[in-house]
Amino acid sequence: MYNGNFGPDWRPFASVPLVDHYFPASAIDSARKNLSRCIERGEGPGMVVGPSGTGKTMLCLTLAEQFRNDFQVAMLASGRLGTRRALLQAILYELGRPYRDMDEGELRLALIDYLHGGNGNPKGMLLMVDEAHTLPIRLLEEIRLMSNMACEGRPLMRLVLAGGPALEERFANPKLDSFSQRLSARCYLEAFNRTETCNYIQSRITAEGGPGGELFPDDACNSVYHASGGVPRLINQVCDHVLLLAFVDGRRSISPLDVEEAWSDLQQLPVPCPTETSSKPAESGVIEFGSLDDAAEQNAPVAFRVAGLDDDECADDSEPAGQIHRIKRLLAEAEDDFQPAGSIGPEVELNFEEQIHPFQEKYEEEEIVADRYAAARAKQPLTFGTSAYAVGYEPPAARRPSSNFCIAEAAERFEGECEGGECEDCTAIEAVEDAPTSAPPPASVEQRRHEYRQLFSRLRRS
Repeated sequence: MYNGNFGPDWRPFASVPLVDHYFPASAIDSARKNLSRCIERGEGPGMVVGPSGTGKTMLCLTLAEQFRNDFQVAMLASGRLGTRRALLQAILYELGRPYRDMDEGELRLALIDYLHGGNGNPKGMLLMVDEAHTLPIRLLEEIRLMSNMACEGRPLMRLVLAGGPALEERFANPKLDSFSQRLSARCYLEAFNRTETCNYIQSRITAEGGPGGELFPDDACNSVYHASGGVPRLINQVCDHVLLLAFVDGRRSISPLDVEEAWSDLQQLPVPCPTETSSKPAESGVIEFGSLDDAAEQNAPVAFRVAGLDDDECADDSEPAGQIHRIKRLLAEAEDDFQPAGSIGPEVELNFEEQIHPFQEKYEEEEIVADRYAAARAKQPLTFGTSAYAVGYEPPAARRPSSNFCIAEAAERFEGECEGGECEDCTAIEAVEDAPTSAPPPASVEQRRHEYRQLFSRLRRS
């Protein structure tokens, strides 16, 4: 409790979500009412989407505390679960059931047996999944299948999913169409506005027994709002740190400068300059920003100036028109000094020849060579079934000259049809074939004679 002095142990702004610190802002309280209706009536799964630090975990803890007497509550605070077995083990652990040394099928049957058994809560179980956007699609599908379990027309499991904006994108996946159709409530959280920020800070100080309006006046609350953007987590950080700095300095009231100093300390920024010295021009070229106070509330132009520049061309530096004119002049000078990367060194031009399609390439006309012997053979095929090449015949152009016998000379001397094998050519062929160096078998002599007679006859006719 507050005893006139605040110290390090007096912390109205906790760094972790606490149910006692729940503040009924418009967005989070509307989400709590909608989800409470879905849970009580068993309408279907509910989903909470919000940026980081907007109170998703606080909302889940509040709902778990609200329905703890009606349902067996299981809250999965860490969404880093990679397998179905790990998911089922985490649920059974939250329910206080055995979960070790069991495979996936046994864990699923144990959960189903627990839900159908009643266990003192006839309404079933309430499953709260925080950081649900980190779960893979297969685990979200497993949770959907568990939420389908019902008994006598009432669902055995009520489900609430909470996560960041990626959770809503995850439900846009076609694999989760059936799950997306079953969602009965989609709630969205957002940061506090200015009024809610001031009411939250002063209500927390008052709840801990301190003078809220005296310790945190309105101008200090406005500075907290500008520094944190209305995000509840950042509000708690800034207010807790500014109370610690005020205790060290022995101050009984918080000023906007204290808030700026605390915010700079948290963000590792330079300490803001006092108000009376911030209007003096700086010698070095630095960019100075105004305080965290809203410019519209202070009825003064935004303090944005570039120090260390010549002001001869502008008549009045405090006028916005003069500042815009100076910025345009600096941009024009920067464009004149700028050189593209291509103009620094010699340019290299790359020329690529046009590729020719292989089927469109023109080739030279082929020379057709007439084979008279093949044409003659096609007109009058051999009656014995084998050609002259089959018995080792070579054309005259490719055959070596032989001293014993020449087919070309024999063809020139051949004048008539060979009948009966009594001509001189046949006698010459027999002399060559009967030579001792090449003595073929008797069966092949008659065949070769017949082939030569047919060959000489064709040569003569051609």
